Amino acid sequence: MRENRSDAKQKKRSKILNLIRERKGCSRSEIATALDIDKKSVSLVVDDLLAQELVLPVGFRDSQAGRRQELLAVNGSHTNYIGIDLGATHITGVRTDLNCLVLDRVFFEVRPGLAVDLILEQMKSIIKTLMSSDSGTGKLKSIGVCLPGFVNPVDGISLVAENIPGWHEIRIRKILGEEIHKSVYIEDCSRAMGLAERWLGKGGEVDDFLVLDLGYGIGMALFLNGDLYTGSGYKSGEIGHTVVDKDGPVCTCGKKGCLEVYASGRGIAQIASDGVKSNQSGILEELIHGDIKSLTAQDVALAASMNDEHSLQIIGAAGEYIGTALSNVVNILNPKKIIIGGGLTGAGKPLFDSIAKALQAHTMKEIIADLKLEQSDLGVDVSARGSALVAMEHVFS
Repeated sequence: MRENRSDAKQKKRSKILNLIRERKGCSRSEIATALDIDKKSVSLVVDDLLAQELVLPVGFRDSQAGRRQELLAVNGSHTNYIGIDLGATHITGVRTDLNCLVLDRVFFEVRPGLAVDLILEQMKSIIKTLMSSDSGTGKLKSIGVCLPGFVNPVDGISLVAENIPGWHEIRIRKILGEEIHKSVYIEDCSRAMGLAERWLGKGGEVDDFLVLDLGYGIGMALFLNGDLYTGSGYKSGEIGHTVVDKDGPVCTCGKKGCLEVYASGRGIAQIASDGVKSNQSGILEELIHGDIKSLTAQDVALAASMNDEHSLQIIGAAGEYIGTALSNVVNILNPKKIIIGGGLTGAGKPLFDSIAKALQAHTMKEIIADLKLEQSDLGVDVSARGSALVAMEHVFS
């Protein structure tokens, strides 16, 4: 079927706008060369983008021909966006500009077992706070929300989140949209993290890469040939529920021996709690003042940094499980890079080294030879920023 003129024009506009965004300062002739589009067509699109104030001139560069070339960049203040990251233990909200620069931030800690209605009310409160923020630089355009578990981004429904009790079939788009009167887009937390890595982090350099999201649960984003892979039902990336021990403890998903049982924040905390009960770690017991229910993976990471042998063993074992599970994915997909992010990366070198060692041991040598394993440098707001990108992606597509 022949592509109609309107679609072709829109694709050209999208390519040009995205290149300007990626390069953060490029000339019309550089755009024409990079995208193999004639200069007249580039100028027509650029003039339209300038008229809409989506891009702005940001200076000049001298060319070899002796003529100064005007440089263009995305106008960050054109519109603002809100990104909400809901996790099992937190809600993080950010307001960003069109370059995904964080202008304001709100954080709320979620207690395990908090009622669904209260979580939703807190999400609304955070959004309203960010909507009225004095730090805004432009009109608020839309809102992105990322959630754990399974989501249907087309219908705006959060289907289930195993680590949030009672969270089933939550119509996020309808619930939030009716109250705040803005367009709401939703995505899986790990895929939002992946988008942030693709646009802002270490995923911009390659087309085939994986982003491992290590937190209270474990998820993954897959980029294949430069595109985010969601699966046939938007349920891809559930590496946390791959079985690593068929006779292991029951996971929140109902199966036995999932990776999350041994290597997620929740799993590590449970294993460490059992160790404290059997007097295997005096340091951990001291850190939590004897309150076993309050113990978290962060406590285990801190104890490991203090050379607590029991905590180091837990972190090392978690890394081995993660690296082994990753090796199966790598042997199948042959990515160029794996980026590790999420709150559990605070465990630092002991975890990273253990993952790398197991990955090396269980991946075919011909496949791992070209593989890079890196840690994200986008910080704790990576998924919230990724959610804002989900909302603003519609401007660039």
